[in-house]
Amino acid sequence: MSNNTVIITSLNDAWAEPQSMFDLLLKSFRIGNQTERFLKHLVVVNVDQKAYARCLKLHPHCYRLNTNGSDFSGQADFMTADYLKIVWRKIDFLGKVLDLGYSFVFTVLLFLYICF
Repeated sequence: MSNNTVIITSLNDAWAEPQSMFDLLLKSFRIGNQTERFLKHLVVVNVDQKAYARCLKLHPHCYRLNTNGSDFSGQADFMTADYLKIVWRKIDFLGKVLDLGYSFVFTVLLFLYICF
C-alpha cells in the first residue's frame, strides 16, 4: 500500500488476553494468502493500558488513545454515555489520521464489538 492507507482496529482489555481475537487477527495476517505484507499498515488503537501493554508485545504499531480519565476497558452498551464518549473520541482520532494525510479502513470484527 503505497498510498498512505492504514488498517485500523481497536483493542481493549477484553480482547487483550492471550489466545483472544487479537491473536487470531494477527495470525490471520501472517498465514493468509499474501496478507503478511499488510501487517506493516495495521495500527492498533488501544483504549486502556492493559491492551496497550499487550499490543506492544505483539505488534510494532500500537497507539494508546487518550481517554481523558474515562475507563474504556469494558464493553459499553449502545447509546449509553460511555458508548458515546468512546464513539466521539474515536471520531476525533480518525479526524487526526485524515489530517495527517492518511486514508484508513477498519477491521470489522474487533471494531464492531468494542463500539456496539
